[in-house]
Amino acid sequence: MNVPPLPPGQWAPVPVIPGIPEHRRREGAYLPPPLPSHLPQPVATYRLVAEAEHALGRLDEAADRLRVRSGLVRATQVRDAQASAGLTGTAIGLREALAADLLAARGDPPTDRSAPAQLLAPHLAAYDHGIGRVRAGAPVDAELIGRLAAIMVGRPEAGPREVLRDEPGVLGLDRERAYLLTATGAHLVAQLEQWDTWVREEHEQPRIAKIALAHYQLEVLQPFPAANGHVARAFSMLEMVRCGLLRDQLLPLSVWLDDTLPEYQEEIRAVVDTGQVHHWVEFFACAVRDQALAQLRLIGHLEELAERYARLLPRTGALPEVAANLIGFPVVDHRALRERHEVTTKAATDLTRRLVQRGILVPWDSRDYRRVFVCRDVLRLLVDNPDTTALP
Repeated sequence: MNVPPLPPGQWAPVPVIPGIPEHRRREGAYLPPPLPSHLPQPVATYRLVAEAEHALGRLDEAADRLRVRSGLVRATQVRDAQASAGLTGTAIGLREALAADLLAARGDPPTDRSAPAQLLAPHLAAYDHGIGRVRAGAPVDAELIGRLAAIMVGRPEAGPREVLRDEPGVLGLDRERAYLLTATGAHLVAQLEQWDTWVREEHEQPRIAKIALAHYQLEVLQPFPAANGHVARAFSMLEMVRCGLLRDQLLPLSVWLDDTLPEYQEEIRAVVDTGQVHHWVEFFACAVRDQALAQLRLIGHLEELAERYARLLPRTGALPEVAANLIGFPVVDHRALRERHEVTTKAATDLTRRLVQRGILVPWDSRDYRRVFVCRDVLRLLVDNPDTTALP
């Protein structure tokens, strides 16, 4: 099939910017063309898109089998926030991220701006805001993503236009490694409005293909001075929920994209250079499919773990209930047990003691997270497990 390319974009001159390679500055800042209403893809591309959508349907159904679907959703959100923190050069372990989320849910975040809770909280707040808006019937449009960007940069009171970028932007890990400069000015506002119109329109494109194209356009428009990569990923997740591919945030898309970041950047740049979008759509569809299948395997292993714990423990009382809940919430403290299971402080202390004795929980020996307990079996499945990770 002869696939028509996108029209060529425009290149705007860029002043000298410290740290930007000279060849990149001479190339200029890119302004993409508007996305066309009709953009047919090869049959092979549509096949991959169909596989991705089918895998998402299986994932959404399988998550219902877990007694702790809400825990899987929150763990997915924390993993995505952890990956987003990694985009800014901040490495946070999942154990620490889950503990930070546990403690931050109880009140004001710590004043230390480098604390994990402080770094993760804006991303988690943006996810919660976005999901709430989508469930209330809102479209995932320019107004909503502008609000997400404001929340992610710690300005939740700001309007979407208040956080728009007003100088040339940089795509890449840092200025020295920029793979694309992005344009600014009045045409940026116009292009964002065109993007808004495009995502609201009805399309013949399959849902994943449409999300992939909108994700690309949002990435190269880079409408905000910060949080841009996070916003494109958050858009993709929210649109999957809005259009019915998933009911909850069950797909840690950022984790996969982080693992394939060099290829991700190459695919984005290839569309800029050639106008051909089908390779990008295929890359995105493979990301969705492979991550969904990894999540399916994760659910299977979590079910097996829950069955193993059930065999180890008495059938009655609070102990088996607490152990089953750890499958979705693997980092706990006494207060969490009291609130989730309506037990006394004394009972919560006894429950953790008995679970530690059986090797299901281990105390976390940390100055910052005293009296926090971790279910290592679950964490091992969530982190770097070859059978539950969509390896590139």
